[in-house]
Amino acid sequence: MKPRRRPRRHPQIHLPPLDASYALTLVDIFERAIAAIWRAHGERMAELLEHSAAARRAPESEYVDDGYPDAPEDTPF
Repeated sequence: MKPRRRPRRHPQIHLPPLDASYALTLVDIFERAIAAIWRAHGERMAELLEHSAAARRAPESEYVDDGYPDAPEDTPF
């Protein structure tokens, strides 16, 4: 029998029920915190985002334009 895997942990915040006013205040606090983090670390975070996006992109095809404008898209080989 395989050992049971524990579920992956993920960041979460457990909040008590909030009324609209408190919820709006909390959103304002989060927005300010996010803005401060971007001001402090934005350049490096942008670099990391760029690297992770580049890693997910499909590799470039090896298509070479031979200058023949009427060439079919798919050449049977």
